[in-house]
Amino acid sequence: MIWSRRSVPKARTEASRAEFEAAFNQHWEPLCRVLYQLTGDQAEAEDLALDALLQLYHHPPADPSNLSGWLYRVATNLGLNALRSRKRRQRYETEAGDLALQTGEPEDPATSYEQRLEGERVRAALQSIKPRSAQILVLRHSGLAYAEIAAALGIASSSVGTLLVRAEHEFERAFRKLLV
Repeated sequence: MIWSRRSVPKARTEASRAEFEAAFNQHWEPLCRVLYQLTGDQAEAEDLALDALLQLYHHPPADPSNLSGWLYRVATNLGLNALRSRKRRQRYETEAGDLALQTGEPEDPATSYEQRLEGERVRAALQSIKPRSAQILVLRHSGLAYAEIAAALGIASSSVGTLLVRAEHEFERAFRKLLV
């Protein structure tokens, strides 16, 4: 990609628009998946993915060689900010209805409620730990390889395993505090 802050003029050329469109098509679904894992809300995940891609359009990274890493970093930062600012919403009936429509099978309300509570606890625990720890956990849980995580967070691949173990311990302590 030939993108950089210096090479993209204010008035976009057809070539830069085509490059953006290619980047959008390549990264849209993976960003949505990562953000869905983080937020637990598909519509919010899509909004945040769109915000990350808009940042790419308006303010591309200085070094375009690590575009996917840059996008994952921006997206997870946006997701963590959304978690911090989100107020608790009482939408159990709406979500249960949506889930029933999506799966086509009626679900046990008690099981659905427990799963929803656990999801809220996980998001609360992620919110309470260091942002970098939360990012590494979300990226790994989303299926990214160590090399991809390293690129997204700007760290050495050899450090990912150690940082992941530390993040898991930090998350476990935060999660256990919420259970008490």
